[in-house]
Amino acid sequence: MQVHYSIAQLPLFHKAVVTIGTFDGVHMGHRQIIDQLRQRAAAIGGESVIITFHPHPRAVVNQQQPPIGLLTTLDEKLQLLDRLGVHHTVVVPFDDAFAQQSARAYVEHFLWEKFKPNTVIIGYDHKFGKGRSGDFQLLQQYGDRLGFCSRNFGASA
Repeated sequence: MQVHYSIAQLPLFHKAVVTIGTFDGVHMGHRQIIDQLRQRAAAIGGESVIITFHPHPRAVVNQQQPPIGLLTTLDEKLQLLDRLGVHHTVVVPFDDAFAQQSARAYVEHFLWEKFKPNTVIIGYDHKFGKGRSGDFQLLQQYGDRLGFCSRNFGASA
C-alpha cells in the first residue's frame, strides 16, 4: 500500500475507486466497505483508494469538547489498512480551513479535482462539508454530472 500525506502531490490514480472516512479501529463495518472497494477496483481494473483524516475531524471541529478517545493511532490504523490489500491510502491533514469547506466545494475541489474517481463508496451515514451538510444524495448528483458512480454501503432497504 502506498501512503500519501500531501494532497498537493498525489499521483494520477487509474480508475480510482474511493472510500472516505476516519477508519478509527478499522472495525468489521470498515472492513466490509473496504472489501467492496477492493472488489469494485478489481472488477474495473482500477486502483483502490482510502481517504482518511489526521487529526480526527472531531478534534478540530469540536475543540470545546473533551478530547475524543481513539482506538488506534495513525500508524496503527495505517498498519491495519495495509493488511487489507488496498492500493493507496491518502492521509488528509484536517484543519480549520478544510473543515470550513462547503459540501459542494468538498466534492468539486477536493474529491473530483484531486482524485477523479470512477466510483465513490461511502457508508450509509457518511456526511461531509461544513456542518456535515453533504450526504449521499449530493454525492450522487455530482456523480451524475461529473461522471462517477456513487455507492452507498450499508443503507437499510
